[in-house]
Amino acid sequence: MSWLKKLFSGDESVIDIDHVAIVVSDMDRGVEFYEGVLGLKLIRDGRSQGGEKKTFLGTESGVLVALTEDKTRKHAEDRNTGGVNHIAFGVDDLEKMSGLLADKGVDFIEEKTGEDGTVTAYHFRDPDGIELEICARTGGDVPTY
Repeated sequence: MSWLKKLFSGDESVIDIDHVAIVVSDMDRGVEFYEGVLGLKLIRDGRSQGGEKKTFLGTESGVLVALTEDKTRKHAEDRNTGGVNHIAFGVDDLEKMSGLLADKGVDFIEEKTGEDGTVTAYHFRDPDGIELEICARTGGDVPTY
C-alpha cells in the first residue's frame, strides 16, 4: 500500500469522487432511469452526437455519472460488472428517497443497518444490472455495516 501513502502524502491532490462512468446498453433507457427514477439532472445530453455517446447527469453540485452506450452490453441481474461492486449515492433524507424509489417501482435487494438497527442504506439495480446504493451521508465516518 505504499502507492496509497505516496498518493496522499503532503497536500491531498485527490479530494473526492467527481463522477462514475457507466456503460449502458440503451442510452435512452439509462437516461430515463438516472433522471426519472433517481432524480438526477441532465447536464449534457450526448445522444445527438452518435457513436460513443457520452451523457452526463448529476446535481446542482456537479456531475455524478457519465453514461456511455454499448448496445452489445447484455443485461443480467447477477452479472459481474467488471470489478464494480456498487455505486453509492449519498442522500439527505434516506427514508424519503427510499419511498420515492419504491413508488417508482424500484425493488430493493438489500438493506444495511447500523449498530442501533436503523436502516442506513438501500441497495438496488439499474436497468443494466449495476448495483446502486442510496445511503445516509456519513461525513468523514466509515459506515458501520
